Amino acid sequence: MSAAPRIKRLNPAVISRVFARDYTLWPEPAPGDGGDWMGWLDLPEDFREDNTISLDDVAESEPVEIAAAGNVVVLGMGGSSLTSAVLSHLFQSGSGGEGSARLSVLDTVNPRTVRTFIETTDIEDCQFIVASKSGTTAEPLALEAIFRDELQSRGIDPVTRFTAISDPGTPLAARAESGQFQLHVASPANVGGRFSALTAFGIFPAALCDMFTEAMIYGALMTYARSRLDPEMNPAYCLARFMVRNAARGRDKLTIAPSESLQALGMWLEQLVAESTGKLGGGLIPVVGEAQLDDQSAGIDRQVVTIQIKDDPDVVSSAPDAPSYRLKIDDSSGILGLFYMWELAVAMASSGLGVYPFDQPNVEAAKQFARRVLESDSQPEIVPVTLADAITSACNDAAPGRYVALCAFLPESDSLTAAFTELRSAISKRTRMATTLGYGPRYLHSTGQIHKGGSDSIIQVVIVQDDSDFDVAVPGKDYTLAQLSRSQAIGDVMAMRQLGRQSLFVEVGQDAIREVNAAVAHLSG
Repeated sequence: MSAAPRIKRLNPAVISRVFARDYTLWPEPAPGDGGDWMGWLDLPEDFREDNTISLDDVAESEPVEIAAAGNVVVLGMGGSSLTSAVLSHLFQSGSGGEGSARLSVLDTVNPRTVRTFIETTDIEDCQFIVASKSGTTAEPLALEAIFRDELQSRGIDPVTRFTAISDPGTPLAARAESGQFQLHVASPANVGGRFSALTAFGIFPAALCDMFTEAMIYGALMTYARSRLDPEMNPAYCLARFMVRNAARGRDKLTIAPSESLQALGMWLEQLVAESTGKLGGGLIPVVGEAQLDDQSAGIDRQVVTIQIKDDPDVVSSAPDAPSYRLKIDDSSGILGLFYMWELAVAMASSGLGVYPFDQPNVEAAKQFARRVLESDSQPEIVPVTLADAITSACNDAAPGRYVALCAFLPESDSLTAAFTELRSAISKRTRMATTLGYGPRYLHSTGQIHKGGSDSIIQVVIVQDDSDFDVAVPGKDYTLAQLSRSQAIGDVMAMRQLGRQSLFVEVGQDAIREVNAAVAHLSG
């Protein structure tokens, strides 16, 4: 791999040049056809006219009438669904109060999770939103087929319960035009998925749940206005300068510590930072969800950004001795402005880091390998090891600047995440290495880019489980969810190893938490 780009001081002129859409701020590839990937830049202006966000505004259509439902379920991956995930955690039932629909996100093809969702959710009370920028993303299309079949089996016309969000002219848009969806909502084609928080991908599902208030819109507009100010008064520039300055000092592990009410923001920031900066052998490695570490457990490769609502208890970072930058918003209504500020800050920081922020050149590799595995009559010979052996191997290979990425194709739960958090702490206490945790396949659409395109300091541990007893068929396809999930895990290992990166393949038994706890005990013993 070629040497990582040289990091350079962030010049204040970056502010005016970004708003002038000056692509010479970044290295190639710039849009060769005169196109523009910065359609997100002036999106807050769209809220200015009437200071509201309505369904009709977002859909840009005749008045929208959606059949009443108690649950709005977004089926998507990465940038198509992560904004909804943040908002669904921050506003549990929408700001419309009693009677507002509840927003939730299903961004996994883990068969146990999908089966549990079907068994515990009133499907007849759901509106489904299929969200895919390209209109071809495998995971939400598989989920769509499953839930259409579920509705039909209950005598409900799926057309009345499905809306599509995609770019104009996609296969999803064409299907909507042919009458397969009650509505197609077009998102701007010149906005990449991870910069799409203020497009239909982020706004439409939340508007359907009556989440938006005048204060939220005002917050976005004020952030937009402040983002054009002189450097010392410009929140996006100040954050970008902090990140670049510390990256130049070898502190490439961007440790993000949100307060409790903003915890879900970490997933959104992981994708924004990792996919935008993680290429050409460099970039900022986002570290979220860590437990508190002491100064003997956190390496000198850290920088920290804490994020909190003003009245929340102060956030204590997991790397107490690292340079720290504190972000505060007055209340939850500042979330739209926070989305925008981070998008702008990461675009600016990418200039100093010497990378082009609007592509994701390494994401497709794992997808290609996964398709080969899925279409093959036999599984590749990748021999799994035990979790304890994988963690021991990772710790034995510890070195300054390295980090461990736990990638779990397992059913996500609070208890499993808590167990992995203990494991992460044990690894850091033993080695001082930073750790990350991503659930598959979500991480493939997020940190998967920096795993392959960023620094080769990664030690990846991919963890699978036999899901055959919980499998779910995908109508219209010759594969099941268990087969799709496993092929994605194996495909990612193959992609990593092809690049010469360390990727360990683990298969756990039916009690994953017990095995994670055993690995913790092994390290701590």
